[in-house]
Amino acid sequence: MTDLRVTLERDPDDQDCAVPFADGTVAGRPYRFLLDTGAARTRMIADEYTTNLCPAGTDSGHAAFGAVTETIVTVADLSVGPMRAPSLDVTLADGAAAGAPSLLGMDVIGRYSCHFRFAAGVVGVGARGAGTDELYTGSRGHVYVDVGWPEAAGVSASANWDSGAGITIVHEGFWLAHRELFTDLGTTEGTDASGARVATPLVLMSGPVIGRRPFAPHRAAVVDLTAANATLDRPMDLILGYPTWSQADWIFDFPGRTWALTS
Repeated sequence: MTDLRVTLERDPDDQDCAVPFADGTVAGRPYRFLLDTGAARTRMIADEYTTNLCPAGTDSGHAAFGAVTETIVTVADLSVGPMRAPSLDVTLADGAAAGAPSLLGMDVIGRYSCHFRFAAGVVGVGARGAGTDELYTGSRGHVYVDVGWPEAAGVSASANWDSGAGITIVHEGFWLAHRELFTDLGTTEGTDASGARVATPLVLMSGPVIGRRPFAPHRAAVVDLTAANATLDRPMDLILGYPTWSQADWIFDFPGRTWALTS
């Protein structure tokens, strides 16, 4: 196993939100990538190198707050620590808001087994066979874990584990159906993968159980995920962001489709 050094970058508007970044290169040029297991495809910023590549098509999808259509180009020699792709079709952030970062998506991350130890600033890459529970992977590469609540017998949620989400997101429909699990905290302004910013309800989510382990109550934003879920083979009740995944270390053997909590 080889360690990839990562840095958690706090949201300047909310210090309780954060996302992980790692340095890499593409065609010998330096880039900084947000590690985003919620992104099916790697996305690059539009710059002198990427905008001079020949378009290879378009990619359409849904971010949290709306549809996104982006140009596809083929880049050479992508390297982020031990993660490598000699040639890769990526989208350009030409339709994203100004300042939207490059994203390393599941088209690269999903090729490896990863031990996410964000508190230590490390992702261990290559530890195959370390997972203990079966991992469900959707058709677009998203990974899911089940979430439950001891005080609400029979209530469970299908959750996308998203390292690129600065805050945990609750689907509005799930929130409305299980209001007893949430305490209203007001509103917050969220940013999705396209860079769009929208004000959403902010709630305190009752402490869930994930992987047979209790988690502390934590904040979440309520978002209507109906449009995004319509494109998925497994709809999302939750998107587990920083307030959730920062409470543990996680092993995901993406090729082997197993996972485990390690601390």
